[in-house]
Amino acid sequence: MFKYQVISKTRNKLGLSQSDLSRLTGIRVDMLSRLENGKQINPTLRTMELLAHALQISVAELIDERTITP
Repeated sequence: MFKYQVISKTRNKLGLSQSDLSRLTGIRVDMLSRLENGKQINPTLRTMELLAHALQISVAELIDERTITP
């Protein structure tokens, strides 16, 4: 499952607004808001890659490994 809390926590730590993150990723602000609030819980791999790159974290940090089934 997607760890949506990581986005806002890391974004704030880096001093970025949602608009800043939108400019860095190309992801619309309304989509970022839905992702950060857990209303969009199944982002594409590309979306997670864009977020991870902009937030200077790994894609793995956006995934809750406990929810992955073998």
